[in-house]
Amino acid sequence: MGILSDIRVREPARDDLVGRQFTVAGIGTGFEGTIGMGLLNRAGKVIATGFATSTGGMALIGEFSAVLKVKNPPRAGTTVKLQVFGDNPGPGPGPGSDLREVELVMFPDLMGFLLYRVEKGDTLTGIVRKARGFGKTTVAQIVAANSQIKDPDVIQTGWKLRIPISS
Repeated sequence: MGILSDIRVREPARDDLVGRQFTVAGIGTGFEGTIGMGLLNRAGKVIATGFATSTGGMALIGEFSAVLKVKNPPRAGTTVKLQVFGDNPGPGPGPGSDLREVELVMFPDLMGFLLYRVEKGDTLTGIVRKARGFGKTTVAQIVAANSQIKDPDVIQTGWKLRIPISS
């Protein structure tokens, strides 16, 4: 029988902003329906692990979701790599089958983020001041959250920026 397995990560998506605790969701299956997860820092070291069980069970592809918790997260604005895979029950190297990788941007104390459309005359420092009523952010954090910013002194009217907010 030519049965195949598969895993698709629906949340979080590439370049999403995540905090020290975030939900991973998608569809797939692994050995006995178990989906494994790992979060790697820039050096490739595993900084968090978790698992979910597919609603499909043993071999059927179904929905899964789990909360991944990072005990010792990297500094705000650091790129991390989420790995999601079919659990590997054997003695071989991990991760298991159907490996999917998603690059994310971690902000350990993230409460959420604002979407901000750059207006004529805006600067990142001015945007930080405008966001103060919602919580804390910095110019460096805004730059880390928005890959289109190549130079913090150059932003363009009309850009939509993600403004990470911490408590």
